[in-house]
Amino acid sequence: MLKFGQAVTKKRKIILIVGLLLIIPAAIGYFNTRVNYDVLLYLPDTMETVKGQDILLDEFNKGGFSMVMVEGMDKKVDHVDSVIWVDSVLDLSVPDEVLPDKVYDVYNEGDSTLMAVFFDTPTSDEGSIEAVQDIRKLGGKHCFLSGMSAFVTDLKELAEAQEPVYVAIATILAMVVMALLMDSWMLSVVFIIGIGITIIYNMGTNWFLGDISYITKAIAAVLQLAVTMDYSIFLWHSYREQRYDRGIEREEAMAQAIAKTLNSVAGSSVTTIAGFLALCFMTFTLGLNLGIVMA
Repeated sequence: MLKFGQAVTKKRKIILIVGLLLIIPAAIGYFNTRVNYDVLLYLPDTMETVKGQDILLDEFNKGGFSMVMVEGMDKKVDHVDSVIWVDSVLDLSVPDEVLPDKVYDVYNEGDSTLMAVFFDTPTSDEGSIEAVQDIRKLGGKHCFLSGMSAFVTDLKELAEAQEPVYVAIATILAMVVMALLMDSWMLSVVFIIGIGITIIYNMGTNWFLGDISYITKAIAAVLQLAVTMDYSIFLWHSYREQRYDRGIEREEAMAQAIAKTLNSVAGSSVTTIAGFLALCFMTFTLGLNLGIVMA
């Protein structure tokens, strides 16, 4: 262990340069990792919900749907398979005044019209999300959508907008706590930079998984910050003991600190990894996605 610590200390500049260069491929991997917003994909194929969706798609080419209320709009949108409206019941040549009140009131209220829009892609598929976004762009303030596809679209936009905010809040709070309880506020900056780089590594290597759940993406950074920050603190306390209590020179103090801390970090990290790997055995395979990313 001591030889390993001495090697790390001696080659610290090379390790730092390589570590910084690895940010580049990690960042490329991060931006090219697809985020999956379809929670149904993580459900087992034996569930009734999944079976029903597959039947609708295979036999009727009907995936997700939304209830749309529009005011004087006439547009075409990709991935929209069909629309159920008043003309699905009666010919449009029939005057509105002739329609029975029960029929008319189902689809109309004042100058607004209600339609059921069916997509040719599943509820949370990117095609359905794009269709919802296109409908909203075309309709503007004159178009109102509800339904699961619209909900998933809102959830996606909300998650993407707020994720940087709560990651920043977690980072600031962690720095404040460390600045108050440790020897120097500068230590909190160094530790956060180190953890930040490893978070980029982790999110970048998700590219090899093909895609990750939006839930995994939303919580992985904060979880990683929480479960790995202790290791930096362990190392610092060990270094301080060697450097100031025993009066050992800096490089040798760090080499010994690495050697002494490695056992504690290895034991702690193995139990953490085992805990996350346990998620991989969930029938709901979102656990598998989160477990692999965090482990």
